[in-house]
Amino acid sequence: MKRLILFLLVCMLIIQAFAQQGQLSISRIDQMPNVPSPLQIKDWDAVARDYDNLVFDLNKTGTYLPLSAIGTQGQYNYADNTPFFLDSYVGADNHLNQAEAINIFPAIVGASLVGIDKSNQNGRNWVAMTKDFFNLKNGQNVYLNSYSTQSGNDWWYDVMPNVYFYQLKSLYPNAAPQYKDQFTSVANQWRKAVEQLGGSTSPWTVPNMNYRAFNLATGKPLSESVAEPESAGSIAWLLYNAYVETGKRSYKDGAQLSMDFLTSLTSNPSYELQLSYGTLTAARMNAVENTSYPVDKLLNWCFDRGPLRGWGSIVGNWNGFPVSGLIGEANDNGNDYAFVMNGFQQAAALAPLPKYDKRYAKAIAKWLLNVTNASRLFYRDALPAENQDSYQWSTANDPNGIIPHEALRQTLQGKSPFATGDAIKGGWAATNLSLYSGSSVGYLAAVTQTTNIAEILQIDLNKTDFYGQNTFPSYLYFNPTTASQDVTVPVQSGPVAIYDAITESTLIASSTNSYQLTIPAGEVRLLRFYASDVVPQERNGELYAGDAILDYHYKYDFASDIRVKSLSVSSNPVVAGAAFTAYSEPGNVNSGDAVQYEWFINDTQVQGQQQATITAPAATGRAILRSRISLNGKTAEDTLNLKVVEKVVAPPVVTDITPVVDYTPAGGNNTFTVVIT
Repeated sequence: MKRLILFLLVCMLIIQAFAQQGQLSISRIDQMPNVPSPLQIKDWDAVARDYDNLVFDLNKTGTYLPLSAIGTQGQYNYADNTPFFLDSYVGADNHLNQAEAINIFPAIVGASLVGIDKSNQNGRNWVAMTKDFFNLKNGQNVYLNSYSTQSGNDWWYDVMPNVYFYQLKSLYPNAAPQYKDQFTSVANQWRKAVEQLGGSTSPWTVPNMNYRAFNLATGKPLSESVAEPESAGSIAWLLYNAYVETGKRSYKDGAQLSMDFLTSLTSNPSYELQLSYGTLTAARMNAVENTSYPVDKLLNWCFDRGPLRGWGSIVGNWNGFPVSGLIGEANDNGNDYAFVMNGFQQAAALAPLPKYDKRYAKAIAKWLLNVTNASRLFYRDALPAENQDSYQWSTANDPNGIIPHEALRQTLQGKSPFATGDAIKGGWAATNLSLYSGSSVGYLAAVTQTTNIAEILQIDLNKTDFYGQNTFPSYLYFNPTTASQDVTVPVQSGPVAIYDAITESTLIASSTNSYQLTIPAGEVRLLRFYASDVVPQERNGELYAGDAILDYHYKYDFASDIRVKSLSVSSNPVVAGAAFTAYSEPGNVNSGDAVQYEWFINDTQVQGQQQATITAPAATGRAILRSRISLNGKTAEDTLNLKVVEKVVAPPVVTDITPVVDYTPAGGNNTFTVVIT
């Protein structure tokens, strides 16, 4: 009995040693080792650069080579553009005639993230050449997975090409003259989809996005097959970034409507990779917009096994190979199936999150260490030849082994683990070496770098925070060992002061070359560099360095005060002297709270509750509508600019089109009567 008590005390001491004040745990990550063994982290930067050299080499010779080819100018959507093709797998059946946005965009974004200028590489602007994925001629007016296709079959193939385009545009804002219009068209189309799915601000109505896909042409959702409700997260990511770039209120409303749907779910919606983008959006909006989305629930969903297809994070060790952190079918009963692309993409989506919610810094860093280590198992040099099904082509044609297998089976052909994929079995290609998977390797290379301490990564919180708050260089360091460690932190452009958001202290007032960071055992540090001549100041629970926020939750203040979530009107412009309806939706309140409402037109108070009937000013011109809400001594307000006009001319509506004859022969003529009201 004494031995048992002593054992329990030792366990408690170990747990306490690795617990850190202010940090919250993610249950699935808690099951992963602090230090995976063996720890063998690939040089991911070299892999990303070698990958780019191989797949974009138009003159490469060998079996199934080259992997890319140039198309014909004007072949698809833009007369001035020359598209290009990139095989999705080595040995693809439709060799050199394949072009998937989910393959090509990550290849260009990933290479760019590790420092390769894809807008001017060997005389080609690979960035601008991707604009043909914007389906213009067929009227879809968004980026889709092929140069000419239709939306409405699978949200993952319809939404993610737009996410990748937004990422690319953030890196190359002016690479193509059409980018600006394409950017807003993408936002408009998905904002309209949110509305067609039932989302509204007048009054606030959460859309139903629990579908497989949505057809942008017909305005109808697809109910067949497995639903992909996680797509609400990636749509929110798109619309919030559109709001950040344009300031258009409607996009922010669309992002909140999408997030409201996602966070209202009671069952894990994970399907592929879009949930992690919504999770980052939740943390970011909580920090920047004072929303209160349940980041804890969303983060746990990103790693827990979901019911839709058993998707989640792998935990364990397969025959001596550490696989914890990989993403895929996490069955936990001997037949797990991990996919390399999903780990790469989830790492990119979640790496910036601790900047906005530092309570998860340790959990995210621990998971990133595991997935950065385990992802090597998809590559040729990690497993015995008999434990992979495309070893022969790789050794003959890919000397550095930089194209990975698509997936990793826990057990196949009596061997564990086994590097494989779906292409050979599905008849899509002669190998399971997957370009659509390997194209995302640059994302992982960009966010994780090794340090002078083998077990400690430097995690870049800005690299994949597209359109985010990236004023200050920001890095995460987690010490998973049982002893204190001294990490060399490089300082690229000094002199800078270094602030640690975890301990909320300035570690050094001025550093020029490097800084020796001491991290106690089991603890994490979140460093942000700011100008050494600036004195940080606290304002309303946030710490500023100059005009930019250094710490969103200073003193670990995560309270969310009442806010005006949305302010909208029944019409804008409004007719002078006529009545219109205004809607004020409160945020960070509970059902049944006695919220008080006040309304003002040009600072003159008018009557109204949450929904108010208001008379427009008699004079034409500009007017300012203001909503003020109060609860428990807290007050928030928002304003909306109104255009007051003499009259609003309704657009004509075509109500009927009637032909003179019912059938017209090819090349023949007919007469039509159009009824317009």
